[in-house]
Amino acid sequence: MKSTLYKVLKSKTWDIVWLIVGIVLVLWSTYYSYEGSVNLLLVTSCVGGILGLVIVNLFANQKGQLASALGVVGAGFDTFNNYKFGLLGNVFVGVYCGILYLKGYFTLDKEIEVTKVTRSNLYISVIISIVGAIVLYFYSGTILPENAPLWVIVLNIAVFLVQVISQYLMVEGKAVSWLGWILANFINIILQVYIIFQVNEPTAMIYLAMTIMYQLNSFKAAILWYGYGEEE
Repeated sequence: MKSTLYKVLKSKTWDIVWLIVGIVLVLWSTYYSYEGSVNLLLVTSCVGGILGLVIVNLFANQKGQLASALGVVGAGFDTFNNYKFGLLGNVFVGVYCGILYLKGYFTLDKEIEVTKVTRSNLYISVIISIVGAIVLYFYSGTILPENAPLWVIVLNIAVFLVQVISQYLMVEGKAVSWLGWILANFINIILQVYIIFQVNEPTAMIYLAMTIMYQLNSFKAAILWYGYGEEE
């Protein structure tokens, strides 16, 4: 059973189907956002969305240098898009991710060697949490929703911190990073369901579908990076 699951997730068929579904969702969201004219932000959002799918899939398959190189480009798109959307807090996150991807390009091999979390990784994670908290304190208005219930604000803070720490650990080649992404995606799904039913924002359905796709990729990555069923 374990071996079969590992082989399915490791197969090209899984990746092709996953990517096709993800790209269709990105194109659907782009069409949904189309308002009669094609502008630069619409194009960069579409390209950035597709590129993001490719990057996380490559990382799941432990393709270190290629995923990191594309990650630098993808972070550039995210930074630009968030700047145009006025999300200054997420602009800082985009720059942060770009720096980590650049580091990963020079430190990771073509095939990522998964290693255990070290004490220095834990210290750096604490520092990232502190810096992240500072960013939230000064720029929370450009990240967190206005007039949201306390529990929504708490989950937004939690998912922000989990994501920036998981990003660091992923580029460091730590399997535990994918457990962080699974948690982050789960929280994001809760938040997006809240937006759909409480804020009456139907476009959140698109982001919910995309988050589910990212969650599937995170489960795949966790199984592959931990080698669950590999030796059977």
